[in-house]
Amino acid sequence: MIPDKVLYTDGHDVVITESTFQVKNKSYNLNGITKHGLLTIRPDRVPGILFFVLGVIISLCGILNAIPPSWMSDIYINGSYVGINALATWVGLGIALIGILITSVVKERYAVRIATAEGEKNAVVSKEKEYVRQIVHALNDACSFVRNTGSASTYITSVD
Repeated sequence: MIPDKVLYTDGHDVVITESTFQVKNKSYNLNGITKHGLLTIRPDRVPGILFFVLGVIISLCGILNAIPPSWMSDIYINGSYVGINALATWVGLGIALIGILITSVVKERYAVRIATAEGEKNAVVSKEKEYVRQIVHALNDACSFVRNTGSASTYITSVD
């Protein structure tokens, strides 16, 4: 038996031949892939937004002197006394800043999304869009090869 021609490899985990799509130890027969494409996975920014909103609320309570001084006596910090409202203002600003940092740090990820008889799954997930795009293009080429040789069913392919 003649081995399949390798159409694409990243040199590590992904290999696409004329009949298979292999990711790490999992192999998919191209005849079994009914649809594939590039999926953008949006990051969950809710925790960062919640930190920001909480920080702004705490800071506003401090600025508006909404916290009664009787709740806590002044705190001695670095040679001077700081009231609860001033402390709330600075702590709130710090929490809001942490929320902004969390929100800005999380980035989009990209996936090669395939549909098989087992269902849809993200076969490859990466932070590099171009890497995932190359895999999708190689899958397009492999599916075209399978379709042109008459050994596969109809494929629905997409990029972007």
